[in-house]
Amino acid sequence: MRVLVRTGVAASAALVLSLLSAHAQAQTHDLPRQVQDEINTTVQDCRPRERVFGRGFVSRKDVNGDGIPDVILDYGAYKCGDQGAPFCGSAGCNTTVFASTGRGGYVKVLDENVRNLKFRTVNGRPAMVLNLHGSACGKAGAEPCPMTLTWNGARFVRSR
Repeated sequence: MRVLVRTGVAASAALVLSLLSAHAQAQTHDLPRQVQDEINTTVQDCRPRERVFGRGFVSRKDVNGDGIPDVILDYGAYKCGDQGAPFCGSAGCNTTVFASTGRGGYVKVLDENVRNLKFRTVNGRPAMVLNLHGSACGKAGAEPCPMTLTWNGARFVRSR
């Protein structure tokens, strides 16, 4: 009886993971063409049946202040079979942000390994507050490297 219970629990867990993956994969198909192309190019080395787009892989938030939801891809929520999270390491996980152009298109405004990313308003402008690998600031890798990028109306630029 214990074996049946364990098998049932394992099967239930597998079903839940499968459903979560299917839900997340469905989310990736409801994206602007340039975002979908970016995902397809990035994950092309992983067999389609081994790809798992977990909860939080895709999020939408107006990051440039134009009132149109932008797209954030968090590759920390992506897994490829036995490779685990191939886009994560000591520098954090690859994060890609696409901002709307207001003309129905999107432009990539961030494609970076980040340890943490927050969206804020700085001096009245939309901003991305990043925590990067120390090497991005000329420090040792374990040291924090905070960086703020503010929206200038066309792209995010490093704040002085």
